[in-house]
Amino acid sequence: MKITDRIAGHTRVAEPDRRVRQIIKWAIENLDRSPGIDEAARGVGLSPSRASHLFVEETGLPFRTYVLWLRLVRAVDARIAGKTLTEAAQEAGFSDSAHLSRTFKRMFGLPAAALELS
Repeated sequence: MKITDRIAGHTRVAEPDRRVRQIIKWAIENLDRSPGIDEAARGVGLSPSRASHLFVEETGLPFRTYVLWLRLVRAVDARIAGKTLTEAAQEAGFSDSAHLSRTFKRMFGLPAAALELS
């Protein structure tokens, strides 16, 4: 049994709309360039407002919040790989470690220093 199944219980979530899956894939591939919904929408043949609405409807998150989540995941991965907080912040596209720390605290309620390796 997958951990996600255990957490979600008996809840079954449908796979997102094909266009949303394409937007997610595109965002991951373009994370280094600060991906925006306008360009992502063009790639799937939707207007930016329709793409934005569909993205929220399917994922429960605004596109910018999702991109921020991807950046945080990248920073955590870099930190686990042994990078300093500053290096992890730069690798994930944050302006500096203070920016990463503020964002981490806002999203998780913990300082980014909680990522310190033992």
